[in-house]
Amino acid sequence: MTYTELRDSVSGLPLISGQALKMFGGSGQELKNQLSRWKKTGKLLALRRGLYILNEKDRKLKPSRLFISSEMYKPSYVSLEYALSSYGIIPEKVPAVTCITTKKTMVVENVLGTFSYRHVKPECFTGFTAKKDEEGFTYYLAEPEKAIVDFIYLNLSKLHGDAVEVLKESYRLDLPVRLNRSKLIRFAGLFNNTRLLEIVKGVK
Repeated sequence: MTYTELRDSVSGLPLISGQALKMFGGSGQELKNQLSRWKKTGKLLALRRGLYILNEKDRKLKPSRLFISSEMYKPSYVSLEYALSSYGIIPEKVPAVTCITTKKTMVVENVLGTFSYRHVKPECFTGFTAKKDEEGFTYYLAEPEKAIVDFIYLNLSKLHGDAVEVLKESYRLDLPVRLNRSKLIRFAGLFNNTRLLEIVKGVK
């Protein structure tokens, strides 16, 4: 299989899995050698083991990093700093895509940037909605209340004293009145953590 044949075969796919490469032709050592050559020449970009994307020039589809984040590590949804920034709850733009997963915590770094995944228990994996990127591909984004609860839970060890003031002063969280308090408390209750629930009840 030549690169041109590969490009023409996968041009309708947003991402290319190792399984798809085998289906389009090639396996074993020959395929490994081809992949190595295409990656070295920048024709094929590795996102993580077994998942690739064509270089920008040859791509017909341009999936967003948010869609890619959901495909690289499943199940996952965008939350924490990236979601808080997108909602205007923290003022800074966040370059890394920050996600929640039921799998182990990990960080993926590739040519498209940094993708951070933090673990929560399966019973806490909720509070997100399906969104479409500009190409129409689906990704999952935490509701603002869940993004806040996820953030507080995963930073509990750093929140001493008046935790709500720490969130406002040190982390610059703008905790607006428009937040749904019943949702905040319901999401916090899923974690079965007294300190978390106490902090969330103080959010106004």
